Amino acid sequence: MRLHGLKALLPLPLLFTVLSAAATPLPSDKAESLYQASKYQASIEEADRVLEVHATDTETLNVKALAVSALGNDREAIRLVTQALQVAGKDGQATVLQQAKYWNNLGYFNERRRNPEEALGYYEKSLKMRISEVGEDDLQTADSYNNLGTSLGRLGRYDEAFVNLRKNLELRMRLLGDRDPSVAVALNNLGRVYDLQKNYATALSFYQKALDIDMAAFGPAHPTVAIRWNNIGELYRSLGQYDKAEVLMTQALKSDIATFGEQHPKVLLRYYNLGEIYEAEGDTAKARVAYTKAVQIARQVDPDDVGQIDYIEQKLQALGAESSSAKHG
Repeated sequence: MRLHGLKALLPLPLLFTVLSAAATPLPSDKAESLYQASKYQASIEEADRVLEVHATDTETLNVKALAVSALGNDREAIRLVTQALQVAGKDGQATVLQQAKYWNNLGYFNERRRNPEEALGYYEKSLKMRISEVGEDDLQTADSYNNLGTSLGRLGRYDEAFVNLRKNLELRMRLLGDRDPSVAVALNNLGRVYDLQKNYATALSFYQKALDIDMAAFGPAHPTVAIRWNNIGELYRSLGQYDKAEVLMTQALKSDIATFGEQHPKVLLRYYNLGEIYEAEGDTAKARVAYTKAVQIARQVDPDDVGQIDYIEQKLQALGAESSSAKHG
């Protein structure tokens, strides 16, 4: 079972994936463009078309992995990017930087599967390859610092996490300016570690700066903005400010349903987080509705994750016991 208490259901960091540029067109280019435009199903279909002709094209396998992950199937994403690495190791088709990208993404998919220890090893391998090829002063290296930092934070290694996350932020601000969306990711992830340390005032400052950048870049109807609302809402829940938390969580839920539909891991998370708020407020009826939605989605999108399903069902059972106790008290 991978689910260990509430922290395992908190949102994973948004990955800023650096995709390789090419001087000449590649078979994967159209699938990659569709992915970057958030047209994930279309990207998968284009990748499948390419793979029918070029079954071992590593870039297409990688792009398809990213797209299926965006739609919630990280198990399949791990299979695809592992296949890309196996092919790259056999025929030398992929450059060192491309292979570093695949290792990075393998770490990302494992982190989404709540395997931070395994992810950490893949991120470290990717970082070494990137430094050897492009040095320290490159956005691809910054990406590795970011992902190392998020994994270290999840493992409670906060000092190491801050070192890596600050390197990431400094590089991005120097190379891209302070209003780039990837700077917002860096700020958010620093805030996340302060949040884990229960330094809520500092965390809120970082979260708010990230939200301001993303609102200016994307507007409110964007999944990245929903992540920011979710994180600030979680922080307010930790502070016991449930009214503020509920408003932000509801905004995040509505946004993600509009983007992904009901049957998606992010929507599962939003319902679960709303359930926690209602439960903390003592509104058992609303909490039960939210947790029921969450467990229904969990059974649909990841039926093999028995630990997650059991955990939410236990929350529902506990609510039932509390309700019964209140009636007979």
